Amino acid sequence: MAQLERELGITPGLLRQWQRSAALRGEYASQDNEPLTPKAAEDRIRRLEIEANGISLMERYRTVLYNYGTLVFEELRVAKRRFESEGSIYFNDSIDRWVAQISLPNGQRKSKSSTTQKEVRDWLIDQRNMLREGLFVTDGQIRLGDFLDRYIDDVARHSLRPRTYDRNNDIVNNHIKPDLGNIKLSALRPDQVQSFYTKKLNEGLSKRTVQYIHAVLHKALNQALKWGLVARNVTDLVEKSRPKRKTFTTWSATEVNQFLDFVSDHRWYPIYAVAVYTGMRQGEILGLHRGNINCEQGVDNVRHQISAIRGQGLVITEPKSERARRPITLLPTALDILKSHLKLINEGPGLIFTTSTGRPISPRNVLRHFKLVIEQTGLPEIRFHDLRHTHATLLLAAGTHPEVVQERLRHSQISLTLETYSHVIPSLQTETADQFEAILG
Repeated sequence: MAQLERELGITPGLLRQWQRSAALRGEYASQDNEPLTPKAAEDRIRRLEIEANGISLMERYRTVLYNYGTLVFEELRVAKRRFESEGSIYFNDSIDRWVAQISLPNGQRKSKSSTTQKEVRDWLIDQRNMLREGLFVTDGQIRLGDFLDRYIDDVARHSLRPRTYDRNNDIVNNHIKPDLGNIKLSALRPDQVQSFYTKKLNEGLSKRTVQYIHAVLHKALNQALKWGLVARNVTDLVEKSRPKRKTFTTWSATEVNQFLDFVSDHRWYPIYAVAVYTGMRQGEILGLHRGNINCEQGVDNVRHQISAIRGQGLVITEPKSERARRPITLLPTALDILKSHLKLINEGPGLIFTTSTGRPISPRNVLRHFKLVIEQTGLPEIRFHDLRHTHATLLLAAGTHPEVVQERLRHSQISLTLETYSHVIPSLQTETADQFEAILG
């Protein structure tokens, strides 16, 4: 027996491993404990290979140990060379546990231990499947906070608009990192994220703010997924906050005319008129350049906007999307107002709306004056951005097709236009129904 062990290179530890495995699996030569024939041993080895689900696709040799005519155990011997992605399973005497290991494409190794061989085998099979699908986790030690710092610096800073970057950075540092930052990125669970959202709501944050937190975390974890730092995006498995649709107030045509008449002698009258007649955003209006306006064709090509950036002041940036850069047809009244304004300013390719010193106009100053005019006229209180909503609402109320309104507002999808102005659509449907009734007589 000892000579056989020496010839096969069997150590006492390896023998105990096989014996333990045999006891756990209930493997014996036969019901009457008769010695196993070479043919039967070969069949058992093949069966063990199948049970291992291909884990032992490697060099091996047969080991059949007999102790006074009774089979102790036969098993496949793990060779030194194997396919790296196949992994291995062995029993560790020092910790009295089964251990599974697998090599990652980056050279790192992952392992799992358990008191049962089945648990580590199932884990190893899952890891191999993830490797085949390219979902391997390359760094299981990095913490969420450290990853978010890297994401903000390496990705968000260079892919997001400045104001969006500032807000994302605030969300990460003021909300996500303080609560979840110390959790290992690969160990983050959906229930932890769900509890985090609930905590923020209980602290008094609005559903819209929590929804924004979810959006920031979801986008960051999608990047972690691309980098192979996580196997899934856990935010896909949580119930995100769903705030009520934001409501807004608009002016009637009479109220719009009252407002424009009141500011007609103010130097910012063209700014307000362009907002009402085009539905452009405030930053886009303040960023208009002379070269953006084609007076012959009556078209405004949106190419710039003014943004207030933290630490930089007022900055000329590009519109938020390709859709936002589409030209806008200027209505005759708006075109005449712009032509008159262009005659009053210096020739040149720069901004057409500036301060007396030629600097960009601060959006805050316009908002301050806008609120002052509302107080003086007694008009319903609205935001400057609601002039854009007023433009769309008046068009829809006049029977303009929603797709035309979508084009003027440069919405990415018609569904956004319909959802935003759904309060106007029912009245249009009523008018359409009456028109159809009249057609049929």
